[in-house]
Amino acid sequence: MNLLRSPFKTLRGKILISLFVLIILPVVIILYRFYNSSELIVQMQLNQSNQAAVAQKADMMNDLAVRIIKASSLIINDPETEKFLREPADWSDSYSSFIKLTSLQKKLSNVKDLLLDSDAYLGLYDNRGYTHTTWSAVTKTDIASYRKESWYQPTLQLGGSPYWSVPYTLRTAAGSQDLVAMTRQVNGEYTSNYGIFMIGVPIPIFFYNAQELRQQQESGVISFLLDQDQKLLLGDSTSSHFKASESLQNMHKDASGIQKITLDGQSYLVNDAYVPQLGWRLVQLMNQKDFATQLSREKDKSIGWVIAWFFLFAIAFIILMLRVTSPFKQLAKSMNRVGKGEFNTMVTIKGEDEIAVLGSNFNKMVSHLQHLIANLYDEEQRKQKAQFQALQAQINPHFLLNTLNSIKWMAILSGAEHVSEMITKLGKLLGFTMRNEQEFVTLREELDYIQVYLSLQEIRYHDQIKFSCDIPESLLDCEVLKFTLQPAIENSIIHGNHFPLRIELQAIEVAGKLHILLQDNGVGMSLEKIQQVENELHQPHVKFSGIGIRNVNERIKLHFGAQYGIHIASSPNEGVRLTLILPHNRREPHDAHSDRR
Repeated sequence: MNLLRSPFKTLRGKILISLFVLIILPVVIILYRFYNSSELIVQMQLNQSNQAAVAQKADMMNDLAVRIIKASSLIINDPETEKFLREPADWSDSYSSFIKLTSLQKKLSNVKDLLLDSDAYLGLYDNRGYTHTTWSAVTKTDIASYRKESWYQPTLQLGGSPYWSVPYTLRTAAGSQDLVAMTRQVNGEYTSNYGIFMIGVPIPIFFYNAQELRQQQESGVISFLLDQDQKLLLGDSTSSHFKASESLQNMHKDASGIQKITLDGQSYLVNDAYVPQLGWRLVQLMNQKDFATQLSREKDKSIGWVIAWFFLFAIAFIILMLRVTSPFKQLAKSMNRVGKGEFNTMVTIKGEDEIAVLGSNFNKMVSHLQHLIANLYDEEQRKQKAQFQALQAQINPHFLLNTLNSIKWMAILSGAEHVSEMITKLGKLLGFTMRNEQEFVTLREELDYIQVYLSLQEIRYHDQIKFSCDIPESLLDCEVLKFTLQPAIENSIIHGNHFPLRIELQAIEVAGKLHILLQDNGVGMSLEKIQQVENELHQPHVKFSGIGIRNVNERIKLHFGAQYGIHIASSPNEGVRLTLILPHNRREPHDAHSDRR
């Protein structure tokens, strides 16, 4: 075997080349292209992600504003509220007034808990000089004090429509809180301005909390909330470079559809979303230079990790490949040795994977080949032995036939006619043996031999043997092994133990096979005896002498296969039935003298 084989002809070489062509090369190309185009792709993806986040935040603001308006409508449009504000504030003396006060306080609390956040502030400033809130008890207030609030006059001017104050600082006994506040004038059915109703939500709930703003600042992101006039409501009011009314006019879109503006010579990515209920606009700016620097740093780090992991993967893959292909290499060597005739070769099996199964099957195949070769050798030896023993049984010397002829004439001259008749038939039997040296004969020829053999037995047993034959003319030219029927008939004569003995012979064709049936009326056999005889018939190494039943059965199996042979059936006192199963081979006329060995 050439040790310097081409890598294209070895399994390991093919795997390594496939790894390089299908994995390493495409990964390198993808990494190179990714390195060149990732900045724009990531920028677009980040812009889309930021836009989705800004839109989601604007939707949350809009939803909260809608809930605030609905909550205020539940209070100011309630007839009980109007009735409470219209009547005198004598709840300290009047029980019915006290009940109405309590009902109003419950409504404020329920509206706060069900429609708004628990941190919301609800307050009703009535013109009777009382303040009803969710953060304190009912207090007597100077009307002139809250008329000085920045939201008071604009609220009156709107006549019941919402007015938004951003930011609004609410001062309470617990401290001050910056709110997004909505105020509405409370009007009755016939009278207007019973007071002012206010709902305030903390700015961190409506906008961004301190942690979110800090994270945005660390990422180079600035968030603003602008009103209809592009006036800054919430955000970094200290940014000297940002003036909403001027900066947003310079906003433009690049070829990828990303909005950008330039402030103080620096480019910013812009994401904005509209709050329809309020008419406000949420804007986020991201410094493109900071983003590119951070992206490049993260990209280099990611590529470094990818390369490191890739080399580790390649090393692990090569080690695994060497371990996986090593059994294949061993198996290939073993196959080469088996091809050279070394059938004692086995492979070492490790594990339970497909390679182990393949090695196990290879070992089974080699073991099967060893048994097959041993069986073939043994069968050939037994076949030669059976042929030799069959030939030994053929009494062939010419001098024996000549001697019998001499004895025959001496018997005739002496008047011993029956001795002469037996010698004549014995001579015919020997002549049949001498004239038919081939191993296969027709069923007709075998029957002729049986007739001569039975005529001798009838003389010996004084006509106590009756033989009948029922074989169709179409089966008489079928080939059988020579001396197939005589041992079976002899078995019935010797072991039948019943006289007069009747022997019936039949032949039929069954499923393409020739079945020869031999039935006698002897004493029969028990099931135990039949089992013993059957076991002896199927023992391939059993010793025998002469041409007996076992010899015939083994000759049939050696020539035609294990599906052919002799089967025995019997019952006590009902005789024995032998069935010889042979191939249905019909001899054509031109094959009459051919040697079938």
